[in-house]
Amino acid sequence: MRSVIRRAFGATVLLVAFVAVIVSGGRLSAQTLPTPASGPSASGQVTGALTAGSTLTIGIDGTMPDGWEALHLLEVSIVSGGHDLDRLRFDIEDNKLTVGDQDLIVGTGSTTTSDHLRVSSAEVVVTTGGANISFEVKAHVVKTLPEGARFLLTVVDDFGASAEVTRTLAEPQTGGITWGTVTAAILVALLAGGFVGNVFASRRRPPQRLSIYGSIQQRIEQERAGAQDRVE
Repeated sequence: MRSVIRRAFGATVLLVAFVAVIVSGGRLSAQTLPTPASGPSASGQVTGALTAGSTLTIGIDGTMPDGWEALHLLEVSIVSGGHDLDRLRFDIEDNKLTVGDQDLIVGTGSTTTSDHLRVSSAEVVVTTGGANISFEVKAHVVKTLPEGARFLLTVVDDFGASAEVTRTLAEPQTGGITWGTVTAAILVALLAGGFVGNVFASRRRPPQRLSIYGSIQQRIEQERAGAQDRVE
């Protein structure tokens, strides 16, 4: 009987020790697991005009801590009044741009038109490096978009996590003084200088010289005046 009890007690001790080892090992493994990196982030800007015949320049900047290769999609949704008016989606792995429901392979020069936009794949610029990817496309407006339309810029990673920002139309940035501005300023300065010079020249005009006939007439009058003085 005692032997049975001892065996049972020994088995219990072994079981408790085994469970303790498993628990401690699990805790150790949990402590050594790497901390997962944060998800993607998004930024960007849209410039241009919303009227038909104008051009929109749409840019999206995506960032992924593990590297831009972990990103999957860049997407632009044009929204007005709670409705999606148009959509552009760039598949990073396939280098494919979807405009509306039409696909383009970037760099091939092909063109497609959606409800509001016409896009050429040759007018897409993609730049990558480190954790960042930059996407820019020139979209030609074929149908006027509502005033106040918003642009939802979205970045999606390979696991489905996403980040998005909303942008309204921004004024295109200027690069400071252009050659056209400089040329116009020079022309204005030259014209102003010529006008001022003419004004001063007219005010300082030298007295007119007598012609030869005027000189003879003046000499005759002087001689007559001298003769009359002698007679008197």
